[in-house]
Amino acid sequence: MPEKSLPASLFTSAQNWLRLRLKRLTPQLAMTSILLFFFSIAKAVFFSANTAENTAVLLLCIAVFLNSCELLPKNREPHFLPSKPEKGLAWILLFAVFIMFAFGLFSPNYTLSGFLSTLPVLLLFLAAFCFWGGFRTTLIFLLPVLLCTMILPNRETIFLMLSYPLRLLSTILSVESLRACGFALDYHLTSIRLPDSGIAITDACSGIEQLEILLLLGYLMVKIQHTSKLWAFLHYLFILPSIIFVNTIRIIVTILLFHFFGQLAFTDSIHRTLGYLLVIAVVLLLWILGSFFPDAAKRSKTENSRALQADKPAEQEHGLP
Repeated sequence: MPEKSLPASLFTSAQNWLRLRLKRLTPQLAMTSILLFFFSIAKAVFFSANTAENTAVLLLCIAVFLNSCELLPKNREPHFLPSKPEKGLAWILLFAVFIMFAFGLFSPNYTLSGFLSTLPVLLLFLAAFCFWGGFRTTLIFLLPVLLCTMILPNRETIFLMLSYPLRLLSTILSVESLRACGFALDYHLTSIRLPDSGIAITDACSGIEQLEILLLLGYLMVKIQHTSKLWAFLHYLFILPSIIFVNTIRIIVTILLFHFFGQLAFTDSIHRTLGYLLVIAVVLLLWILGSFFPDAAKRSKTENSRALQADKPAEQEHGLP
């Protein structure tokens, strides 16, 4: 038989990888998951102007969901099915959803806004997972449900909350670093004062615009680098510090470019290039940090032993001792 091409082999591997995870879902859980992502896609694509940014968060939701499927039992044995108390909890969650909608219908002064506007959707899907899969299944899918119902619809609110602290930290670190090198400059909150001009650190300079794609790439990276979920989680927490560190360097470079070349430092091409370099630098920094975790060495040893075992049959075929 002719060997498969690399794209065909990768497609087959990805197909088998997906099948192994999705087949663990019962029909009821599969239908609940489809409705969950239908809601997420509607919020991310059809009811939002920031489709590109939301797509990265949606892909993160899908990746987390597939990872959660790994925690489900391979065979649905009777003791994994929901008990009567678990179904009772599901009905309580569903009752809370009806109470929220009833207040909205019959109380004119009662309105759900912000995070509260999607809270009934969160409770509704948690009730469905609890009713069809039990409390354990609800905990397994708690994170993807939170991402789909609370984080994705309120992405702009969350990122506005993060933007100012990121800008403030980057401003302080960049100015103090340049001061230590002898540059005469000052700052007030997120504004940098130079001897003859000033620079305002806006949302575009905070690294917040690259946060969505970095959260997705960081999640995929820690999944590749780690065998332990604890070390993977701790490694994932380094994303924000890495963004602040690299973004501080980007602001320092921008100030130096402005000092030597003037307004040329703020052209779109340079600003866009520095944004791309920020993503690359954060990914490289996260990858380097991952090599210092204990399970990274174990993983590399395991992969090396597998490679050696795979090479032995090839050597025997060629008659090598």
